[in-house]
Amino acid sequence: MKRREQLYRNTAKVRRYGLYGGLFGVLGWGAAQAVKANPDHLYYHKVLLIECFSVLMVLVSSIVLVDLVWPFLVEVDDEGLTLRLRGFTTRLPWESVELLAVVKVGDAWDAPNIDVRLVPGVRLRGRLASKRDGRRTYTLISLDNLTARPEEVIALLRRYGRGRVDAQEYLEARAARRAVGRYLRGEEIQADPYLAEYLAEQRRIEAEAAAGAG
Repeated sequence: MKRREQLYRNTAKVRRYGLYGGLFGVLGWGAAQAVKANPDHLYYHKVLLIECFSVLMVLVSSIVLVDLVWPFLVEVDDEGLTLRLRGFTTRLPWESVELLAVVKVGDAWDAPNIDVRLVPGVRLRGRLASKRDGRRTYTLISLDNLTARPEEVIALLRRYGRGRVDAQEYLEARAARRAVGRYLRGEEIQADPYLAEYLAEQRRIEAEAAAGAG
């Protein structure tokens, strides 16, 4: 029987963030109305900005919560990926996947996304695509919004996707953060096992590719 492993969304965590964001937006709107009623208030001339920000918070939170209506599931096996997104199920053989990358959001690696870039002619239902170098790229989910730990997610994807998975910069950033933490605690700084395993696997993949080309 073909072995298939699964990645699940941390629905409780995403719902909590959505509710908190919506509550923050509602409270911000209420605060804006209170400020609007007092022309002498320090922030009276910023009421419109506060209202716009509050509406944006409620809108984004609503989109997040509505998205939870549909199940999210990634199934991984030797032959490819099965993605269940917003009511659609798409099977992607590994041959149709050019790259699975952990991508920085903003200037920090705190909550990176998992992006998938597909070969020309292949589309993923349930997600909007952006085009890079003529290839469709889709954001699947924030890495931190899965139930498994980030390193476990990367290891699972690498186990089956091998050289198609790129997470080196993210693992380097995580390793640096852990090293700083050990240094501040006065502990011995050691090689990060997750990064070391990733780099060792990368060297094996490159050696196999060189041998095949030769």
